[in-house]
Amino acid sequence: MGDLNVSKAGKARFRHTKRQSRPPKAGWTERDPTLVPATVQSALKEALKIEKVSMGEYDDFLWIIAQESSGVVDARNPTSTARGLFQLLRAQYGLNPNGERSFGKAVEECQGGIHYVLGRYHSAAAAKRFWLVHHWY
Repeated sequence: MGDLNVSKAGKARFRHTKRQSRPPKAGWTERDPTLVPATVQSALKEALKIEKVSMGEYDDFLWIIAQESSGVVDARNPTSTARGLFQLLRAQYGLNPNGERSFGKAVEECQGGIHYVLGRYHSAAAAKRFWLVHHWY
């Protein structure tokens, strides 16, 4: 689970503990972010506002959602503990505002994904670049 850090400005940020390295996924085909349901797109915008993250990062966050879950709220990976719009692993469930209870609530799943991405990659653009190379993040 990531640790909560508070910057000099008093803004809470999550520091992510590193995932173990693994090879890129085989056979990946890019998913079109515009196919993410409008309700999830709205939830992402709301979560970015709540977390005070620039709307300039919206497109990259949406792209990640499209690749990870196709925009399916509370999506579950049958072969791992990955769950939600951003496919957080059990160790990252605590990044959601209400932990595991946040699954099924699009805004809260987006908040958890934002915490994960910014904690590990510092920007959605950097997370997307990593994803494009490895087909996971």
